[in-house]
Amino acid sequence: MTNAPSRCGHAIGPSPVAPVPARVPAAPARRRYPPERRRRAAARRRRLRGFVRLAVLVTVVLVTIWAGARIANATSNGAAFSEHRYVVRAGDTLWGVATRAYPGQHDPRRLVFAIEQRNHLSAADLHPGQVLILPVLAQ
Repeated sequence: MTNAPSRCGHAIGPSPVAPVPARVPAAPARRRYPPERRRRAAARRRRLRGFVRLAVLVTVVLVTIWAGARIANATSNGAAFSEHRYVVRAGDTLWGVATRAYPGQHDPRRLVFAIEQRNHLSAADLHPGQVLILPVLAQ
């Protein structure tokens, strides 16, 4: 081969030898910690990883319980789970209020007891204008 120029004007043939760059000083050696320190650091990382996993697990369990309770208490009929208020009229008794407010196959004695407990009544004395909160029935 000759050093004659090519059609593009570049020389063809052996390339000139590139100059060798000056030697760059080597980076300082990476600091090595003693094996005991590395073991403690690894144990610390494992412990932290375990705590994180435990926290995630507890969070997932609590969210699952909360969501399950929300789904179990969900209903399309909101009125079935809300308490009602009843204004006592002259001549009303707890028995009469219980049978009128909860029609159906319910035991009036249990209804009277539930109304007394919900309204913190010590006796069956009702006064006209008094507001009673009628509790939700357990199905």
